[in-house]
Order: sequence, then C-alpha cells, then structure tokens
Amino acid sequence: MDEAFAHIEGNGKKNCKRDMVPPDGGWGYVVCLGVGFTFMLGFGSSNAFGILFHNFFIEQGSASGLPLVIGVYNGALSISGFLSGIALKRYSFRQVGLIGAGLFVLGDVLTIFVQRTYQLVFTFGVIRGAGFGMMIPVSFTAFNCYFTKRRTAMMSANQTMSSIASITFPILVTYLLAEYGLRWTLALIMALDLHLVFAMLVMHPVQWHMIKNTEASITEFKSKCDVLNVSKINYENDEAIVKMLPADDSEEKEKLPKRHESIQKSIIKMICENVEVDLLKDPRFVSTLLGLGFAFVSDITYLAMEPMLLFSYGFSKMEVATCVMAGAIADLLARFLLAVITFFVAVDSRKLFFGGTCITILLRIALVSGSDLWWVFSVTVASGVVRCSVQVLFPLVLATAAPPDRFPAALGLHIIFSGVLMLMADPLIGVIYEATGSYSYCFFAMSFCCLLCVVLWSIEYIIYRKDKR
Repeated sequence: MDEAFAHIEGNGKKNCKRDMVPPDGGWGYVVCLGVGFTFMLGFGSSNAFGILFHNFFIEQGSASGLPLVIGVYNGALSISGFLSGIALKRYSFRQVGLIGAGLFVLGDVLTIFVQRTYQLVFTFGVIRGAGFGMMIPVSFTAFNCYFTKRRTAMMSANQTMSSIASITFPILVTYLLAEYGLRWTLALIMALDLHLVFAMLVMHPVQWHMIKNTEASITEFKSKCDVLNVSKINYENDEAIVKMLPADDSEEKEKLPKRHESIQKSIIKMICENVEVDLLKDPRFVSTLLGLGFAFVSDITYLAMEPMLLFSYGFSKMEVATCVMAGAIADLLARFLLAVITFFVAVDSRKLFFGGTCITILLRIALVSGSDLWWVFSVTVASGVVRCSVQVLFPLVLATAAPPDRFPAALGLHIIFSGVLMLMADPLIGVIYEATGSYSYCFFAMSFCCLLCVVLWSIEYIIYRKDKR
C-alpha cells in the first residue's frame, strides 16, 4: 500500500521530506511522454470515428447509431473521469491508470468482433469511454505533481502531440481501411492502444523522484500538486475497512450486512464531498455551467458527425479525411496564435468564448448550405480556427465563474453536467436523423445548442448590467 499513498499528502509520511521538491524534469519527462501518448491515442482514433465506422453504419441500415455511440462514449468518459478523481484519494496513479488502460484496450478487442450497433455502444461507448475517462485525471494529476516552473512548456508539448494525432489519424485510418478492411484496421488500432499500458506504468509517485530543494520550499509543491488532501479522512477508524481479525462465523455473519451498509455510506459520502452543490446557488455560475455544457456538447458532436455529412455529399474517403485533417491543422495553428496573442495582450476569455460561439452558429449553418468541395473545405478550416476558442478557453471561463479555491469543485460539476447532457442530447440527434433522413437538421440542432449558450449569457449580461447601474 506504500505506492497507493505515496502521491498523497498525509500526516507523518516519511516520503514527504521538507528538503525535497519535485524534479521539474528528470523522470518528469518520461511522465510527460506518457501523458502525451495517452491523449494522442485516446483522442486520435475517436476523432476518426466517423470515417472508421462509416461503412459499418451503412451495413446496419441507419446512421443514427453514430450519435448514440458518441453520446454514450463521452458520457461514460465524463462520469468515470469524475469517479477516477475520487479514487485517486485512496489509490496510486498506476493502480487507477492501469485499470483505465485495461478497460480501454478491452473495449478495442471487443470492438473488433461487433456485428450490431448496440454491441458497439457497449464495447466502444461504455467500456472504452470509461477506460479513457479513468486515465485523464491520472495523467493531469501526475503531470502537475512533477512540474512547477516548466509546466506550461511541457503541457504545450502534450497538446501538440494530441493535435498531431488529430491531423494524422483520419488519413491513417483511411489508408488502413483501403488496405486491410475494418476488422484488421481495428486490430491495428488496438495494437497501438496497447502502448497506453506502458504510459500508465511510468506514472510513478513523485516522491520516488524528488530532488534536493535548492530554491523554493516544499510548500510550493504542495500548492501546485493537484492531488486532493485526504488527511481529513481517518482510515484507521473508517468502518469501510474490513479488519482481518479472527472471529466466530456467527459474529462475521452479523457484521457482514453492517459492513456492506457502511461501505455504501462511505461511497455516497465521498461523492457528496466532491460535488459541492452549493455552487449552484449562484445564478451566474449556473448560467456559465449551462452555457459551457451546451457549447461543449455541440462541439464534440460536430467532430463525430461532420464526416457523415460529407459522405452524404458524395465525397470520397480521402476527400473527407483531407477536410477533417485541414480542420485539425487550422485548430492547431489557431491555438498557437492564441497563445502568442494572449502572451502580449490581455483578453477577456468569456467574451472571446461568446464571440466564438456566435461565429460557430453561423459556420454550422454554412456547412449545410452548400455541398461544393471547396466551400466545405473553407468552412471546415474556418470552424477549426474558431473551435480553439471553445476547447482552449472553457476552463478559463469556468474559473471566472467560481472562487479560485473552488475551481476543482466547479470542474467536477461541469464534468457531470456535460456527461449527462451528452447522454441525452446525442441520442436525440440520432432520433432527428431517423425522423428527417437528413444530416442538415442534425447540424441545426447543434447550432441550437450553441444558441442556448448565447441566449443564456446575453440574458445574464443584461440582468447584471442593470444591477451594476
């Protein structure tokens, strides 16, 4: 159990020496590489989902299963990610991460043999999504523990690896499908995803690689290592822990129901402690939470549905892959440009997000207004440029709506709300396609989600502007 508690700030831990600080390099570079591979492999194949399973959904006779699978996938990812953050209070990075990697690879293996859409929902959506969701908090937490001064530079490197995967995977999947077919392509992707096991194995507790403190005190590490302090939890007196003591069978039978009951109470208590619902008493926070949730769901669904729309225009797989790749390249360049601009000029992240969401509504409508290749290509590139305002700025917007010390709780609420919203909204988009037989109405529904964000924040602005006056 030493490894399980090595990354936690507990009372009387010998590993936490006052003269030791995080390496800010060293083994941290290996951890950074593991984090990069996690996001590269996790997001890469997901972004090419529409291209990968296009023929599969045609064989099933309906494309409405695509938004259902994506909705379940992102819902499972969000919920398991929240629960993984709670699990990190009791277990080590590698213990939680290896379970996630195992589920992810298991989902890949089972997906190779799927014959029906409902099977794909379970293998890719539930199992694979839950596995990736468990690895995300592990990756972020381990990364934050190893780096302090070089955190921004290393995170930029990780984002670059993720962006490279988004650019290359559509072309790679298109080539593999042409050469080997769906089943062997899924097998090759599974082989690539096996590297996630090694990525989780390198997530050592930071105490194993601490170095002597030469500049700052250990308090700097404690403030920046984003692992929740569990010193308030008294594990020795916790009823949830079953003590291995000899006892009569009759006594054990009497204690067994109480133990199960205490374990249930402990789980419920831990979840309630990590969901600070009192934040919902602030109307401005609720408005921000709802707006971000709707915009986020619209963006994620767009990435999955765009290839299906382009296929309905009669584009070839290579043309679709090229358009998706161009959008990813535009997104990467926009992120770089945004980083440079914000380095020299202070910008209001909320206003920039609001403006980007307004433009997104117009671009969604523009995409379904014409089927010419160059028109679609241009709109996709423009969407990639604007998309960075949603993906990059949403944590900053959320941070402005909650007190600094309560940002983890606000992020937890955002994860839960977005996950539940995806479970409801994406299947509904599939129903819209079944009812209309056109992807245009699906993209109108995505635009409506963005419009809800714009309307909510406009009402909030009008109300609070009057209050200020």
